[in-house]
Amino acid sequence: MSSSASLVHNPTPTTPTRAARSIRRTSHIDMIPRGANTQSGLSLVGAARDVLTRRDGEGVVLDEAEVRAELGEGRTLEDLATEPGAALRDLFGRVVGTGFRAAVDLAVPDQRETQTPLYLLLDDLPVAALIAGYADLYLRAPNEPPTPSDTAKRKVKADICAGWARDATMMQAIDREGQIPIPVGPAAPAIELSGDPLSWHPIAELPVGAMRRRRRVDVSQPAHLAIDAMFRDTHVGPDGTETVLHEYALSASADAESLEIFDCQAEARVLPWVECPAAAASAGRLAGQKLPELRAFVRQRLVGTSTCTHLNDLLRSLADAAPLASRLQEHL
Repeated sequence: MSSSASLVHNPTPTTPTRAARSIRRTSHIDMIPRGANTQSGLSLVGAARDVLTRRDGEGVVLDEAEVRAELGEGRTLEDLATEPGAALRDLFGRVVGTGFRAAVDLAVPDQRETQTPLYLLLDDLPVAALIAGYADLYLRAPNEPPTPSDTAKRKVKADICAGWARDATMMQAIDREGQIPIPVGPAAPAIELSGDPLSWHPIAELPVGAMRRRRRVDVSQPAHLAIDAMFRDTHVGPDGTETVLHEYALSASADAESLEIFDCQAEARVLPWVECPAAAASAGRLAGQKLPELRAFVRQRLVGTSTCTHLNDLLRSLADAAPLASRLQEHL
């Protein structure tokens, strides 16, 4: 890594105007500790919405969903409520981590088939539970001694992505200081587009100590499918300031009939370590793949230190563009 490398702290200041003949999906999940930290309990509260914009620019809400999951010790699912309702009792008692998404697929195959907003929220629960761990880092005093969990994380996480590469800045800090360093991001600008209540679905104020992941994907169809997407992770500190931890923007194009991706480009907007932005180039590997196959492709092929786990999560969510494109064609 060159000594001239620097952190990327350039959060997106707003949201694009909804294009005529397009469909927009927005979603968020809040990660709210129920006790002194996320290990003593965690509430995951989220919502999603699909908005169609017609030829004349008029916006129409097509679909909405909400989810509230209560996680106990060890990230075990204690309670789960959704709107619309779904048969989810088989998920209770499961760890919201590895294997949970497969269980969701079995529980709601119809939602998975049509890639509904509810399915997106359920599919997002494991990654929300994972990144909620950053909230615990922010609670740690700067000079607090290392803990056994820090050492365990170091052994498990090395080399899984660019920022966690064995010789990267963060891992060197762990070797030197014995604990995971605390990332500090820029203040989060308001992202809703002024004057357009349909730019984002309504989202409540994030409480102190909590984290949030936002997503947006726009699909329009000029000569081909044009896709514009982003995600942002934020945290609210003790002084009430919401800061950005991760943020990527992404653009892609695909054939409207075959759904094959022509090109895909990611832009790092905010990332915690100097090595992280290099992973943006991995988005180009989606060229030649088909939108409905992205969840499996990203999981199987985009691994290692040339990739970013957070970017991968955005890339796999582009599979939603296929059913969104289908709905767009139905309504226009």
